[in-house]
Amino acid sequence: MTAYLIALTITMLFTLVVHEGGHIMAILLTHAGRVKNIAVTWKGVGVRWEPFAYEPAKRVIVSLSGSVVNLAFAAFFYSVDLPLLGLAGLIFGIVNLLPLPGSDGLRAYCSLKEAVA
Repeated sequence: MTAYLIALTITMLFTLVVHEGGHIMAILLTHAGRVKNIAVTWKGVGVRWEPFAYEPAKRVIVSLSGSVVNLAFAAFFYSVDLPLLGLAGLIFGIVNLLPLPGSDGLRAYCSLKEAVA
């Protein structure tokens, strides 16, 4: 039981690092802004960044990138027979796409509304 909890904790931490790394990668690749830091607060963990300009389309990409990377890693880990890592990536990716308060899904939705308006 203890070994399972340790494995689960390491898996969730890995999934979180991959997710936030996806955001950082999107910020850098789209030249959307400057990464300030990775913040750990009572509400969770997140990349703090400063946009270079008002570009809602780039904010949509940055918001969705964490979940996209999680889902890509989930597919990879399932394909190499590591189902615990695959399941963690799948759950983390899907839950973050939901438009819940404070989630990447809500940020993407609001930025998408601004982009098409």
